[in-house]
Amino acid sequence: MTTAATFYCPHLNANITLSRSRAQHIIEQHPHTWPDFRTEIAATLANPDRIFPSKSDPEAQQFVKWFNTIRTGRYMIVIVVSQNDLDRHWIITAYTMRKLPKHKQYRT
Repeated sequence: MTTAATFYCPHLNANITLSRSRAQHIIEQHPHTWPDFRTEIAATLANPDRIFPSKSDPEAQQFVKWFNTIRTGRYMIVIVVSQNDLDRHWIITAYTMRKLPKHKQYRT
């Protein structure tokens, strides 16, 4: 696995990797997110407004942060999978949304 980027996440007290294949997924599935919003992805992981558990993967968390600077104002959503037994954390996708779906928030 080759790395496209690494970000530090204080919440996990770990470095989060974005592999080249996951970066390619983001480019193809969520145009204008990577590498356009690299700084916003880093800020979302460094200081999220909210963190939600993933509904589909118990090892994944959704890091969320609002940015007035993304288009006319959007949330950046960064999904991180953690294998704590291996001390491995990686981004599986990132995208923007105008409104958040209803989730149970567990950290602000």
